[in-house]
Amino acid sequence: MQKPLANAVLPLALALALAAGLAPAAHAALGQPKEQNGVTYISGGVGMDEQNAMRALRADYNLQLTFATKQTGAYRSDVQLDIADARGASVLSVANTGPLFYAKLPPGTYRISAAAEGKTFKRTVRLGNAPKEMILHWENDSPDDPGVQD
Repeated sequence: MQKPLANAVLPLALALALAAGLAPAAHAALGQPKEQNGVTYISGGVGMDEQNAMRALRADYNLQLTFATKQTGAYRSDVQLDIADARGASVLSVANTGPLFYAKLPPGTYRISAAAEGKTFKRTVRLGNAPKEMILHWENDSPDDPGVQD
């Protein structure tokens, strides 16, 4: 009876050990996270190595944005990103970001403005501690704010 338990625990322990080892390697591939107004964020994802590194870190960030040109997945990394709190106070302003952008924000409601090629997306999002993922497609999505996204 002990053997099946050992067989189940060993793969889990191995998976956890590998996952713990990925975070330092991911930070090395991307550089250190940046901070602005007390908010930690990372941006990158140009090329498969950076995309894999970003994805290894995604659980640490409650806002996860992806910027794309088409539904087929052509990414863009030339986005001017501005995030304000519910009162309209600027929290983050980052130029030439993307295609992946992750931030650790305090729980609350935020207004996101993402601009490139003369098109500005406006989104309102309510964040808790759990990750919230948003994908903005320049050619397919409406730039208008659809309302608070939980």
